[in-house]
Amino acid sequence: MQTMEQKRAKYALEQVEAAKQSNIRQKEYKSYASSLPAMIQINGLGQAAAFYRSKGADNNEKGKAYMALYNLLSGWLSKTGQPYEGLDLLTGITKKNMHTYQLAQAEALALLNWVKKFAKAFMEGE
Repeated sequence: MQTMEQKRAKYALEQVEAAKQSNIRQKEYKSYASSLPAMIQINGLGQAAAFYRSKGADNNEKGKAYMALYNLLSGWLSKTGQPYEGLDLLTGITKKNMHTYQLAQAEALALLNWVKKFAKAFMEGE
């Protein structure tokens, strides 16, 4: 049986490896993965998620990296047993209560700790 920390690490590694194999520029992905936790702590999960989702709508290299990270976060927080189970991240944020939001924000930061580490370890760029 895996601990929650192992599950987070496994999901993060799978997502970073998938991003590395896709046509996402690794330098941007690594940079945005590194700055997302600070953005969440400063502005909150909702504002950071909305920012990444809006930047992901841009049809360029940077937009692909933003969208990959938004999808990574949304995918994790909507899994079974997670705060926004069965919902898109922004939908969950707008439909659930403050307690659920706080749980989701803490879970997002725990997951992104792994994402940052794996992006730094496995992706190229500055």
